[in-house]
Amino acid sequence: MLGAARDLVIAHVFGAGWITDAFVQAFTIPNVLRRLTAEGSMTLAFLPLYTEIREKNDPHAAKKFAAKTLGLVLGVTTILTGLGIIFSPQLVFLFAAGFASSPEKFELTVLLTRIMFPYLIFVSLVAWSMGILNAEGRFAAPAAAPIFLNVGMIGAAFVISPLLKEPITGIGIGVLLGGLLQILIQVPSLRKVGQSITPRNFFNDQNIQRLLRLLGPSLVGVAVYQINIIVLRNLASFMPSGQVTHYYNASRLSELTLGVFAFAITTAGFPELSKHTADANWQKIRSTMRFTMATTLLVVIPASIGLAFAAEPIVSMLYFHGEYAWMDVQNTALTLQAFALSIPAVALVRLQTSVFFSLKDSATPVKISLVSIVVTGILGWWWSQSLEIFGLALGLVAGTWFQFMLLLLFLRRKPELRKSFWPLRSTLLYLIASGGMSIFTWLFGQQGSWEQGPFILHNWTIFAGLLAGSALIYLILLLLFREEHAVRISLQLKSGIKSRKDKK
Repeated sequence: MLGAARDLVIAHVFGAGWITDAFVQAFTIPNVLRRLTAEGSMTLAFLPLYTEIREKNDPHAAKKFAAKTLGLVLGVTTILTGLGIIFSPQLVFLFAAGFASSPEKFELTVLLTRIMFPYLIFVSLVAWSMGILNAEGRFAAPAAAPIFLNVGMIGAAFVISPLLKEPITGIGIGVLLGGLLQILIQVPSLRKVGQSITPRNFFNDQNIQRLLRLLGPSLVGVAVYQINIIVLRNLASFMPSGQVTHYYNASRLSELTLGVFAFAITTAGFPELSKHTADANWQKIRSTMRFTMATTLLVVIPASIGLAFAAEPIVSMLYFHGEYAWMDVQNTALTLQAFALSIPAVALVRLQTSVFFSLKDSATPVKISLVSIVVTGILGWWWSQSLEIFGLALGLVAGTWFQFMLLLLFLRRKPELRKSFWPLRSTLLYLIASGGMSIFTWLFGQQGSWEQGPFILHNWTIFAGLLAGSALIYLILLLLFREEHAVRISLQLKSGIKSRKDKK
């Protein structure tokens, strides 16, 4: 949620012009490498191995392995950061070749890239910490880490940027300050689980070699997905000024739903899957998959449909102020409608990939990713010729759903997973309830004067009613259908309220 607030602050202060486009592209470059070295591949490869060593040997051996992994992470990311700073012009051209036609925009993007590149080191250390803490059943500190990045960027917009000749560079400095705070917040939790934060020599270690063998295919798999981002962002760089920012803001709104709910559920389920895999307990693996999938879809299906039907009210109320114009709102809302269609697929792909990695099968997701990138690239380029940034978003949507279908097909091929792990009844009920909710969302959304943005009380009244009413209708329909997960949550809430009353 603070990430959304951060984007609102940047949109308010800088609008959707070439300066903001430069920042978005520059911030993308270290983030792509972050996903390669940090949560994308390192966490997926590290956590199952760490769990196996802890279960089959002892906690001390696992902690020793983690300290050696820390040495590996620091060494690799430091080298990458140095190379990234040196070759920033080449990287900017790779990600945004269209900026080359505007020397001022290109040079600003290069400068911002060099300022923010050390963030790669900070966030990779946070990902290392997350792997350990999640395996030990601690989720608070890793989950809180992005808060401090966003606080650093928001604070920089108001405190540092006004003092600089080029204000947008203040946001880059805020990224570094936020990254440093992200690391510091992990230290107390690491000490509580007995993990040393001193890196150890990782050369000639058998477990590190196993990690690298597992990391290789996973790195390729994540790299394939990042190539999608590079290709689409490069195509976007040739479009009129502001469209990169529209694309970014729309994707961030869809990621808000994924980050708050779907990825949180998947992150919590991954250590459980790894533990059950280490014990070869296939019944519990299927049970964990079924529960994680059902609770994920419980949120992402209505969120996807809700965002699609209420895109304009949401973007208007959040972004239509400061330098962000009404045309920017309309373009962002249209792109958000495309991204909304991909939310269930993105969430399920994340879960499916976790299953493959917990089974130590990183090759299958890699091969499927190689195919999906071709689909995404071709369709994104084709549709962008007539639909511009909306077409790029549609290409990513189609590629993600294609990837999901292939992953599901290959999961069903595994003998131990041939028994049903898909919550079919719950999925059907989520779709029916979301369909009923969407009728209310569309009709009630027509009552707002969204071209006036967040400046009139009438719009806030309609907006609050839209959000609360949609959620209420969805939950009521699920309870009427007696959907098992909604009923379970309702009973748990009632039990919690009763328990608090009894204590009083």
